[in-house]
Amino acid sequence: MKPDFLDMVPWYSGTSADLFKTAFDLMVSVTLFVGRFDMRMMQAAMKSTTDETRNDDVLYDYFNEREDLWFDFVADTGDGGNSSYTVARLLAQPSIQTVIGGSMHTLPRGNLLVIGGDLAYPNPSSFTYERRFFGPFEYAMQPPRWYKAEHIAVDKPEVPPGVSKMKKYDGPQCFIIPGNHDWFDGLNTFMRYICHKSWLGGWFLPQRKSYFALQLPKGWWIFGLDLALHGDIDVYQFKFFAELCRNKVHYSVPCLSFCFELDFSITSVSCFSTHSCLITSTM
Repeated sequence: MKPDFLDMVPWYSGTSADLFKTAFDLMVSVTLFVGRFDMRMMQAAMKSTTDETRNDDVLYDYFNEREDLWFDFVADTGDGGNSSYTVARLLAQPSIQTVIGGSMHTLPRGNLLVIGGDLAYPNPSSFTYERRFFGPFEYAMQPPRWYKAEHIAVDKPEVPPGVSKMKKYDGPQCFIIPGNHDWFDGLNTFMRYICHKSWLGGWFLPQRKSYFALQLPKGWWIFGLDLALHGDIDVYQFKFFAELCRNKVHYSVPCLSFCFELDFSITSVSCFSTHSCLITSTM
């Protein structure tokens, strides 16, 4: 059966109101949601512990016991449809073959998928998230048969049946940072669909908050930062990462930091120290 994908958003068609509506929504969101009500502070107020180094709501350290780990990165899935499905279908393959240095190599599917924001254009809603984001990924790799799409997870991670704890689960997992379009409703849709659902297609979603830290094998770390709409982290998010670095992450340890920055330019990768790399998905 052919998927019923939506057309891409006609940003510059001349007859589309999407560009003007998005600009208006951005202005309202910056003034109302980030200026007066910041969902990141609400998340901090609801955390389960005061010990930042043991905060299971945002710290996931069960990857570090693996011998090795492969991860994939994709961003700006907002248009959905054939473009997102094509990428998701490649991500879903058990392995792909590619030529590196003149010879053929087989690359396994990532144990971990990191998605860099702007999940559905032009604005976040149940309709756009389900049709532009979840739909293509579910067609690429279906969730478990027992999973119900309408289910809301209130106590994540909901460990799959037959798995005693997360470190025993060997299927692909996904973590996501929000982009500026995900913030246009104050992060409400992102929280409902990413932080309170357990599956994105066949990828398990353990994530509870809009930012996170992943402890990987061989001393590596991934930091997923939520910059909201003004390009900066809030004070509670800063406190978490600062205390984590002070107590668990040493200077000599390599760290990848992912964040979404509103900047009309190409995606950039910039190293800010000898052992860390900032990967910025820009729009």
